[in-house]
Amino acid sequence: MQQPPGREPRDGVVMTVGRWLARYRLLVLAVVAYVIFAPAALIALPLAALLVMTSLRSPRELVTAAIAGGLSLAWLMDSGGLPDQAVRASAIIATTVYVTVSWLVRTSVIHRCLIAAAGAAASVALLLVVLGSSWGELQWWVEHQVGYAARVASQVLWMVGNGSASTAASIDTWISDSVRFMADYFPAIGAIQLIAGLSLATALYHAVAHEPHGPGLKRLRDFRFSEHLGWAAIAGLAVILIPKLAVAKLAAVNLLLVMGMLYALRGVAVAAFGIQLLGAGSGMFTALAMVAALLMLPIALAGAILLGVVDSGLDLRRRWTTPRAS
Repeated sequence: MQQPPGREPRDGVVMTVGRWLARYRLLVLAVVAYVIFAPAALIALPLAALLVMTSLRSPRELVTAAIAGGLSLAWLMDSGGLPDQAVRASAIIATTVYVTVSWLVRTSVIHRCLIAAAGAAASVALLLVVLGSSWGELQWWVEHQVGYAARVASQVLWMVGNGSASTAASIDTWISDSVRFMADYFPAIGAIQLIAGLSLATALYHAVAHEPHGPGLKRLRDFRFSEHLGWAAIAGLAVILIPKLAVAKLAAVNLLLVMGMLYALRGVAVAAFGIQLLGAGSGMFTALAMVAALLMLPIALAGAILLGVVDSGLDLRRRWTTPRAS
């Protein structure tokens, strides 16, 4: 039977989108997981900027850039308190730095992300001073916003727990700890969100653009960064351990959190590489990672950081694959 007019093009679009989703299903899952914890615009804004950088030569690039740009514009125009404005300013600055570096220098994604995050952090700190604000004021705003959201969530949890005294005490403790953590480590959390958002935006950009510019995101087992970044961790530890530098202790802890995330990711990459080298597939690595995350997260996280630190000095993956001299 003859197909109705216009049916084949529509089916063709559906099949093309379906094939794209099947090919990049892990990337799609990563983006979905990201937007649960962070604004989607932190991916959409750099994605739109990267696509514009390639001159938008195909309908797929045009449509993706339009959707990403619209989402970013709606987010940027939304009102909010000082923390929201700080995040938006960081996103704009980080995107600008990242796209500029991507155009001028052919370096890895993680190094471009770190340059962009560092530029955003320095610029926002300077803006706070110029605009007459301070870290204390930003901290207060974070406590206010997170505390309000936590109180709303606590009412739900309290009702689920039938309003018992033990439930109320547990909720109060959880709220206090969560609010204090978010307020103290707001810069580190923002930096990690920026780095992850820029990385996912780059992966999407290379999946959408016909002729992407610059290196793309590598496989997890190939993740590495310059060993010279270890000096940042050493500087952070020095600030914490030297009493005379106590005024900068909170900034040092934020820096160490970001570095800890990088070393943990490097450790996970080494573990994934080692599992594959032993002949196991990606399914085995995923299963082990899920068990570790669910049953022994603190131990697994500490082990990943330690493995990442060791790899930065010994380059374990190179040693494992280099034949020994006879």
